[in-house]
Amino acid sequence: NFKMSQKHIIKRHLHIVNILKQKPSTFEEVTALLINKSIFDEEDYSITQRTFQRDIKDIASIYDIEITYNKKEQVYEIENIFQNPLSERLFDTINLLDTIKLAGQYSDSIIFENRKFTGINFIPILLKAIENNKEIEFIHKKYWDNESLKRIVKPYLIKESKNRWYLIGLEKQSNSIKTFGLDRILSLEILNNSFKKPSSKKIKEMFKHSFGVIFENKPPEKIVLEFSSFQANYIKSLPLHSSQKIISEDDSRCLIELYIYPTYDFIIELLSLGDEVKVLEPKSLVDEVKQSLRNTLDNYYS
Repeated sequence: NFKMSQKHIIKRHLHIVNILKQKPSTFEEVTALLINKSIFDEEDYSITQRTFQRDIKDIASIYDIEITYNKKEQVYEIENIFQNPLSERLFDTINLLDTIKLAGQYSDSIIFENRKFTGINFIPILLKAIENNKEIEFIHKKYWDNESLKRIVKPYLIKESKNRWYLIGLEKQSNSIKTFGLDRILSLEILNNSFKKPSSKKIKEMFKHSFGVIFENKPPEKIVLEFSSFQANYIKSLPLHSSQKIISEDDSRCLIELYIYPTYDFIIELLSLGDEVKVLEPKSLVDEVKQSLRNTLDNYYS
């Protein structure tokens, strides 16, 4: 069966990369571990040296992961894995699909978050519109009320933030760049009207200093945050933003600097960290966070 054979090869690629991510290995070590995987998955992943070399080429082509042979150590290894974020997402997705399949067999041993990722069905048609510079028309429902409005938009890009997907584009009615949650789109169609969009580099540059999906047409600000030593470990392993850098660190605290727009979604993120974080700069952000905390306390003591 062709589909089954393709699935089998993809799973073998997955195992090979995961094996070499753990440590550089000889061909014999790789094949031995593949045999162990064969027993667990009830599949035959045994390969010849020739097949392994073909797999190495396919893994480089599909996932942009380069497996090289270290002649000195006589081992295969991965260098500079996932320089392309899209390749990393593709590989993680395949890993996740494999996990979901296992979840069916071991349903009592795994718990997934009970979330529905609505709106992702619109991604293919949106990508087609963006690629062909075509305007789109859709019905969009607001978060804060039940009002649904028809929008005509010049679509620029699709962006992910906090497990949600968003469309960023120029709304014709207001002639301004806006963000629309895909989970609030009720219907969508591509129009015949063509448009000229800014370069992809310019569009991405607009969100270079965004924390989430909110874009501001003003200069970003330097933000300095103080974290407890406990929370610092998490922030270092999963940075808040690509501009994040450590200013100073000791046994009790860690200071980091960001260069972003201090937007509403960023303030919500700070508030979610509670007393594990303190805003030091700028003063305007310090005041906003203080006011948000006062408003929260008023909800309990008013």
